[in-house]
Amino acid sequence: MKVVVVGGGIIGCATAYELARAGCAVTLLERATPGAEASGAAAGLLALLGESSETAFARLARASWRLYPDVVRELQERTGIDVEYVTRGTIYPMSASQTRRDAEVWAVNKELGVEVVDGQDVQALEPALSPKISHAIFVKGDHWLNNQRLVLAYAQAAVAAGVELHTACNVSRVVVEGGRARAVVAEGERVEGDAVLLAAGAWTSELVRSLGMRLPVEPRRGQMIALTHAPPVLTHCVHGEAYLVPRPSGELLIGATVERAGFQRAVTAEGIAGLLRAAIELAPSLRDLPIARTWCGFRPWAPDGLPILGPWPGIEGLWVSTAHFRNGILLAPITARLMTEWITEGNPGMDVKDFLPDRFGAG
Repeated sequence: MKVVVVGGGIIGCATAYELARAGCAVTLLERATPGAEASGAAAGLLALLGESSETAFARLARASWRLYPDVVRELQERTGIDVEYVTRGTIYPMSASQTRRDAEVWAVNKELGVEVVDGQDVQALEPALSPKISHAIFVKGDHWLNNQRLVLAYAQAAVAAGVELHTACNVSRVVVEGGRARAVVAEGERVEGDAVLLAAGAWTSELVRSLGMRLPVEPRRGQMIALTHAPPVLTHCVHGEAYLVPRPSGELLIGATVERAGFQRAVTAEGIAGLLRAAIELAPSLRDLPIARTWCGFRPWAPDGLPILGPWPGIEGLWVSTAHFRNGILLAPITARLMTEWITEGNPGMDVKDFLPDRFGAG
């Protein structure tokens, strides 16, 4: 089977890799460079964030979280890229009532290793935290990694597996003939396939529009800051009004805004000021660290906050994998495997009815 994948973010690269491993001939088309958009506007925190309820999304998130140790090992063996995979846990500062309530909910998932930390024990766990923080949940099982390196690793592994990768390649429309997706038009040329997978993040809705149809996916701009973090001030991730993620490479990432700003590419004074204010409130000594860089990207958002996965109704061979919003890094491994099984075998292997495109009346 020949598959054309449109979009070289984390979802597109991971899925192209899995499709190639399943024996497909894959062409991957990316409008910029791999991971340039939503996949870069993240800090790589692989946190289930209390997803202990038995919703379809919770099951999807847990399944992907469990895959990560093997995925990281496999990608490093195939590419030599160290994605800076770390398991030290995340501290969630909370009020006393929140701590008690949420700890009971989160503790249902034994893999998370949930502890309640009170009083001076908070600062003993992470001395840089503000003394105003007197209650927190410590989730020992949380992992994090370098998401930019992860996308690069997936892209390189995909190419090594036989994927034909084209960057700086803009796809303008999907070609449908006889009720079936036959090709896409990229840089004025027709690229044919037995199946077309739209994994173009916030730009997926524009491709669907080329068919005269609608998919309610919008960009949500996320601004990020990296501070120079050598010697390190924080040992753990901290997730409050902002999230703080220390990387082994010597940066501390602070994120992220969620803004309805269309595709306006800008790092704003208000956005950066808000992130810095929230970060310094959590850990006052961060005010002395130099700003290394700032950037932004566009996360794909759907009205119900859930991913959009599956076949496009009424058009054979057309598939969609988008709207992962702020969970693209976490959900990439399971999404890639699920979509590969679905496209190649006709069975996704999981309950996916909550994620189907037709829930918005697509078609």
